[in-house]
Amino acid sequence: MKTRTAWSALAAAATVTSLSLSLLVVLISGSHAAAATMISSEEVDSSHHLRRRPVGVTPTDLEGKLADDIYPAHSSFVGSVLRNLLNTNEDKQNEDLDSHYPLFLTNNERSEDDYDINDILLSFTIRKPKSDIMRQPPRRKLAEVAHADATTTHAEADTTHAADATHAEDTTHEGDEGDHGDAHDYVVHVTYENIYAILVFLIAATALGIVTSKLGMPALVGEIIAGFLLGPPLADFVPYPKALVLVGEIGLILLLLEAGVELDVAQLRETGTKAVGIGFTGTILPLAVGIGLALASDANIGIKSALAVGASFSPTSLGVAASALKQGKMLDTPVGQLIVSACVVDDILALILLSMFQVLVEVDPPIIAYFIPFISSIGFLVVLGGSAITWLPKCIQKVLKKVPEQHRELTMFSIMTAMLMGYLPLLHYTKSSYLTGAFLAGVTFSQIESAHHAFIKKTHQLMTWLLRVFFAASIGFQVPVMLFGDPYVIGWGFILYACVMAKFPLMCFVPQFEDVKEGASYNPFLRDRLITGLAMTCRGEFSFIIAAFALGKGLITAKIYAAIVWAVLLSCITSPFILLTLIKYFNKQQIEYLAATNPLKQKTGSDGMAPLYLHIKSTAPASWGQQEIFRKILNDMNLEVIDRRTNRHGRGMTAIVQTDLYVKDKTMNTKFQKIAGQRRIKNALKAAMDFTKEELDIFTRAIEELQKLVDDDGTAFFMQFDSNKDGVVSLNELKVGLENKLSLKLTQRQAKKVMELFDDSKDGSLQKDEMVSLGQFKYRLQSLMEGMQVKSPLDVSTKSPEKPGLVRRMSTKDLSHLSLHKLEKDAQAALEEDAREQDQIIQRGTMIEEALEKALGDASHVIVDVWNPWPWTELLDKIAGHYQLETVEHFVSVFEEIDFDKGGTIDKDEIYDALQEAGVEISEEGVATLFNMIDEDGSGEIDKDEWKEAVNFYLELKEEEKEMARQNEDTTTVQERVRAQKLAQLGAQAKALKQKKN
Repeated sequence: MKTRTAWSALAAAATVTSLSLSLLVVLISGSHAAAATMISSEEVDSSHHLRRRPVGVTPTDLEGKLADDIYPAHSSFVGSVLRNLLNTNEDKQNEDLDSHYPLFLTNNERSEDDYDINDILLSFTIRKPKSDIMRQPPRRKLAEVAHADATTTHAEADTTHAADATHAEDTTHEGDEGDHGDAHDYVVHVTYENIYAILVFLIAATALGIVTSKLGMPALVGEIIAGFLLGPPLADFVPYPKALVLVGEIGLILLLLEAGVELDVAQLRETGTKAVGIGFTGTILPLAVGIGLALASDANIGIKSALAVGASFSPTSLGVAASALKQGKMLDTPVGQLIVSACVVDDILALILLSMFQVLVEVDPPIIAYFIPFISSIGFLVVLGGSAITWLPKCIQKVLKKVPEQHRELTMFSIMTAMLMGYLPLLHYTKSSYLTGAFLAGVTFSQIESAHHAFIKKTHQLMTWLLRVFFAASIGFQVPVMLFGDPYVIGWGFILYACVMAKFPLMCFVPQFEDVKEGASYNPFLRDRLITGLAMTCRGEFSFIIAAFALGKGLITAKIYAAIVWAVLLSCITSPFILLTLIKYFNKQQIEYLAATNPLKQKTGSDGMAPLYLHIKSTAPASWGQQEIFRKILNDMNLEVIDRRTNRHGRGMTAIVQTDLYVKDKTMNTKFQKIAGQRRIKNALKAAMDFTKEELDIFTRAIEELQKLVDDDGTAFFMQFDSNKDGVVSLNELKVGLENKLSLKLTQRQAKKVMELFDDSKDGSLQKDEMVSLGQFKYRLQSLMEGMQVKSPLDVSTKSPEKPGLVRRMSTKDLSHLSLHKLEKDAQAALEEDAREQDQIIQRGTMIEEALEKALGDASHVIVDVWNPWPWTELLDKIAGHYQLETVEHFVSVFEEIDFDKGGTIDKDEIYDALQEAGVEISEEGVATLFNMIDEDGSGEIDKDEWKEAVNFYLELKEEEKEMARQNEDTTTVQERVRAQKLAQLGAQAKALKQKKN
């Protein structure tokens, strides 16, 4: 009851908060409107901003100048249409139907304006056709609109004026019809043609986005193209463009909200100062280059306008860069994480720049005015941002825990919405960017694991469509495509591309995560540097936003704006394409370098030596500059990094960082066993254990139950089986005692197996001095279980109970518990040689674990395993999956089909050509690996018998993997079965006692 009351109170509080904030915004907006109405000496333009008309410039002259600047009249028809689209509304009550237009004036002509940072979109005025204008009731009928431009005569203006007046009068008369007032007073009229046009526009934006993404470019490029092709810049096919721009603006707000929710504080800590340095320097460099180029283009342009040009190229698009990194499988590498962190810092600085422009557009503001947006932005980022990653998430989590689970998600989104609606006006009216408020609202929930997953899951489709509208409408409608035919625009567009490339030197900040291999063509350090430099040149949404804002505030001319848009579009196309091409090139070099060390490429048929390859899995709490620690440790231990991946578990400051290192040990080589050699060792181990599969299953469960029966007092466990109290436990006493304890029937061999674990004197019985400690007892039982579950020595491993982190194999100690005397001398020698090699691997792995755990701290955990870079089973997996093969006969039929000449043998080229032609996804390296594993004698061909032996071994391994999976899944089932057996035994005993009494 208390929980439900708490949730109800919380929901009510959230509702009241949202309503209060909305009312506050309405009141503030109303006060602004009232103040504007009281000013009679000022002209109120179409975007609710106060402007003084420049001396000597009439509204008619200004409209004509705008039409000529934005849309040059390449034909009389286009020119007249575009001029008619621009108009000046002199009725303040209906000024909201017209868009805000920019003042393309020189510095000397610019007037003192009260600018608003929100007007960053749709920098030209669009007038709807008369048929599209919603009819208004008589008390709100439309004012007369003047259509004259700079070339329109007074007579034409009067004619247009009269026509509009007649239309307004007709509208009034229509509004007077009906007994109960006009039905259209309460209905918004939309035509079928408009609905269909909107659908065509959305489908075109989606289709072009898919096409450009398939061509290696961001989807936003295609969406922007759809916007300027179908929107006002060219076809003017899309109705209600202002409504679409408004929807796109909402998408931008949600984009910043999502960016805040996805902020990974642990990632920023992990990448260290390098990410911060790249972010700050990456903002300054293009800013400086842009200012220099702008001043070089026009000495009279003014420092504010030059600053606007440079600021347009400062932000890097995280979405564009991350998309290319993800496609190239580089996002989870250390350099990929460094780039993402740098882009986050870069975007935060872009929000501060956007806030600064609110003052820069003012004419001669007081000095203190320049610092207000900066102080406001920095202050809120520190105060609200600091709260968002420290105490606020904890408070929200406490609240959510008190809410019933079925209402928890709704409550979370209610709190997020309330914070968003509070932060937006708070940041806006304190002279900062409201987009910063959206970002900070999201950051608050970035540290809450459940909130992060719920937001991404619930809003993914919505975000996709809103951003599609944002790029197609809010940006695409503002692309001055008609100016792209001007040589000045194209020329300066290419020159301003230097601002894009100004971030390329950031490659120098990249630390060396991996060593350069001497004499190798593959250079991972050069790869990381080039990828970072190119990734930081990706531009996107923020560049368009800042440029459009500068245009709308009259800081830059239409031609300079067009040149900036051209350069940014060029970056959107070229940067991700070159980046992805470069990543693929280095990935290919890495594969070729690794393939050059493949021992399977040797020509001889004997088993050879191969370097020891290891997989090091490290988990540790996030710490500052953590990724740079590994290189020094691995160098000191003579380990060469082949590949490296990093991920995080959890959100917030306490997230756990998992690093997977795939390395080559320069100090050790191991004997490489082909399929025949692996199978000999496996068969020898089976013979040494001398268990059937059924006996193995029963005894495994018995050992598991036996371990549960061991008390923690460390007393001698087997002494309770000494039924005759002579101080010695015989084999028969041990067997009877275990059967009574486990409620299982054991064979003589199984009981003897347990006896051999502890019978150090080998006299066939257990004396008191042979009783071991609890820890040693458990270890010996675990060793026995691991010995029974034999896998491929090269592919499968189990964990040591002595040190849970260390992955171990069949060592010399393990072999001592097996019956090797039953084996032939060759098989026994092979097992012993393999065990000695495993001893060396275990020792080496222990050394690596201890060194890394010492460097990463006590809370770290490291696991070392043997890694096989050339899994020969991979190709057989693909063949089996493609043809749905399950038996040896099925695989033999594949061999026979490949052997089209019926010669009884096949070679590598025949396998590769046949399977590739059949559509199986294979590589030449994969075919060479499998072929050389099978080709025991090194003849260059394999016959049907060699193929069948390999397939038999492959199917055995797959069956054991399935059995292991079933055992892991059926642990609960096994426990229930044992429990049922004991209960049944108890019931039988109770029944027997009752019958005895009767």
